[in-house]
Amino acid sequence: MKKEIWSLIGEYEVITIFGHIVPDGDCYGSQIGLKNAILQEFPHKKVFAIGSGLKRFIPLIGAMDEVSDETIVSSLAIVLDVSTKNRIEDQRFSMAKELIKIDHHVPQEHFGCIDCVDTSCVSCSELVTSILYQNGIKPKEQTARALYLGMVTDSNRFLYAPTSSNTFKMASYLFESGFNPEPLYDILYAVDEKILKVKGFIYLNYARSMGGATYMVFDKKTIADLNIDYNTAASLVNSISGTAPIWVFFAESEEGEVRVEFRSKGYDVQKIALQFGGGGHLQASGCRLSKLEQYHDVLKLIDETLEEKQNV
Repeated sequence: MKKEIWSLIGEYEVITIFGHIVPDGDCYGSQIGLKNAILQEFPHKKVFAIGSGLKRFIPLIGAMDEVSDETIVSSLAIVLDVSTKNRIEDQRFSMAKELIKIDHHVPQEHFGCIDCVDTSCVSCSELVTSILYQNGIKPKEQTARALYLGMVTDSNRFLYAPTSSNTFKMASYLFESGFNPEPLYDILYAVDEKILKVKGFIYLNYARSMGGATYMVFDKKTIADLNIDYNTAASLVNSISGTAPIWVFFAESEEGEVRVEFRSKGYDVQKIALQFGGGGHLQASGCRLSKLEQYHDVLKLIDETLEEKQNV
C-alpha cells in the first residue's frame, strides 16, 4: 500500500494535503513534511498544504497554503491524521479527483481510494516517514524537521504508547538528514508567563470525581477572566498529568460548544471519547459536547470505567 501511495502521487501534477480541525504538531508536521518530500522528488509538481497549521512553528517549519476551488478540483487530495470526514478542517477535500487517507488512529470511517491506517504508529508523521522509507526517499533537512515535530509532539517526547522500536527507527532515519532538533525544543519548552499563571490557577482549582479521576471545568467566564481561548485551556490538560489514572479537561467556547481532552495512565479513554462522538489514542483522546452540563455524563462514564477495571 505504501508503494501504491507514492505511485499515485507520481501520477498527479497537483496535490492538496489536508489535516484535521484544531491542528496539532503531528497534523501540521505531517502536512508540511509530506509536501516537502513530494517537492523534493518531483520539483515540477504543484503541492499545497491546506489548513491553519501551528502558528508558533510556522517561521521554523513553513507556512500553509491558500488555494482556489479550481486547484482542489484538479488535484489528488491526501488527508492526514484524520479518522472521520467531519473532522477534516477544510471540507473542500471532497472536490478533489481522488483521495488518499493516511492515519494512525483506530478506524472509525473508511474513505479514499487508498485508506492507509496503521495504529501501531504513535503519530501520523511516523507513518508518513515509513512511507518515504519504503519508497527509498531520504528526507532533506526541512522535511525531516517537520516530520520530527509531529513525532515528538504526538508521542509527548516518546512517552506515549504505542512508541516502539519502529518509532525510533524512523526518527533515526530523519536524523540522517543532518537536521538540528534544538530549535524545535527551544519552542516546545518556551515558557509563556500568561500560561504559567493559568497553570497556577489550574493547580489550585482542579477537582476530583467520585471515582477518583481528576478534572477541570473551564466555563466561558473563567476562560475570559484568564484571558485565553478555549482551545488553549483544553490543551493544558497535561498540567495535571499523573494526578489520577484518568484526567480530563472541559473548555467551553463563546458559542457554548465544549472541547474535551482525556488523558490516562493504563486506561482506554478512546472508548469513552467514542461514546461522545470523538476519538483519538488509547491514552489520549478528545471529543466535543454541545453544552457544558454534559460534563457530568462524561465524568459518570469515566467513573464507571475506573470502577470496572478495579473490580476485574
